[in-house]
This record gives sequence, structure tokens and C-alpha cells, in this order.
Amino acid sequence: MSTPDRIVVRLVSPALFVGASADGTGADTDVVTDGHGLPHLPRHRLAARLRAGALDALTVAPELGEVVDRVFGKGRSHGPDRILRVGHAVTGDPVRAAVAHALAGRARPLRSTLRRAVTSAYTTLESGVEVGPDGAPETGRLRTNRVLLPGLTLVSALTWSMPAGTDEWRCLAMACLATDQIGLKATRGRGRVDVRLSTPGDIDPHATTLRMAGAPDRGGGSRP
Repeated sequence: MSTPDRIVVRLVSPALFVGASADGTGADTDVVTDGHGLPHLPRHRLAARLRAGALDALTVAPELGEVVDRVFGKGRSHGPDRILRVGHAVTGDPVRAAVAHALAGRARPLRSTLRRAVTSAYTTLESGVEVGPDGAPETGRLRTNRVLLPGLTLVSALTWSMPAGTDEWRCLAMACLATDQIGLKATRGRGRVDVRLSTPGDIDPHATTLRMAGAPDRGGGSRP
């Protein structure tokens, strides 16, 4: 049976992955994109959410406390004390190849226009009034946020600095299952996600993740 080599992140609700886009989209809060205008989830944000998920999972598996530090590092460490590295969570290879081909050889301003169009295909604009420190709306402070549309699936490559054993895989799988929100304004229903381990060509990452977590599959059906 193949060993998972990637993490799959599927957006269940609109999400705010705030950052700088390739050409800017005119929103007050933009979405982070790569050089081709495709949205992605930076690896440090994904790693931070996975570690938080792993800590949450300790409530049902406290024996994994030392394993969490070994897999994800202590605290906010990004040094050699953690054995897991995750890549940026990006769109699939066929999509990135097609966009790169469409942009190849294009000069400005056409290149910028095309990259904005790529970003717009995966996002939408939401408007709202800025909220002050007391929780009340700020008069005259209408803001626009560019948010990712639900249904988007991003993939992050896994790299281990040493072979992972059963406990390390169990820790990572439980972290994935416990990670259900990523991005800003999660308390407002934003950024709900399914995070799963996957093998190459996996048709049921949910079942794969349950298997690595040592949990029984209760017939909930295939989930991406």
C-alpha cells in the first residue's frame, strides 16, 4: 500500500488567505497568489494550522505529546528540530501548466490582465464595514475583501528529514483530521476546510487519512 506523499486541502467555505497577489486586484484585503496569479496557501501557514490541529488531537491521544514536537517542532520553530516539511499548497499540475503556457511570452499590460483574470476565476469580492476595537462598525469605513471560492482544492508536498514511523504518521493524520479551518475571519464561517493525506492517484484521501490515524472508517463515504 502506497505511503502518502501529499496533503490535500479542499475549501468547504469561502476563505481569506490574505497576502499580496501578483498584480493586485483593487481590494482592500487581497489574496495571496503565485507569480501566475494562482492562489496558494503558504507553507508556513499550513504548518502552523497542522501543529495547532495536532495539539487539539492530544485531548484524545495524549501519548503523542512528544511526537507532536518531533514532527512539527517546538513552539513556532522552523528549525531542524522538526522532521516534517510541507510545501506551499497549490493548484494541481495540469492547471499550473496550462496557466504558465497561456502566460508564456506575454508582455505587459496583457500579462497583468491575464494574471488578474486567473485570480478572479478562483475568487470573489465581499464588502463589509470595518469593525472597531469595541466591536461596533466604523462609520464610513466600507472595505472589500477578496476571498477564495469554496470547492478549490490545493495540494502540498510532504518531505521528511528522516523516515516516519507509525507514531509520526498517526500524529500527522490526526492533525489533518483536526484541522477544519484556515485563514482569517474563521469565527464568521470563513475558511472551513477538509485536510487529508493522499497517495498518488488516491481516490479516497479520507479513508487513507483514517487508516494512517488508526481510526475505523465508519462508512461515511469518500471525501476529497
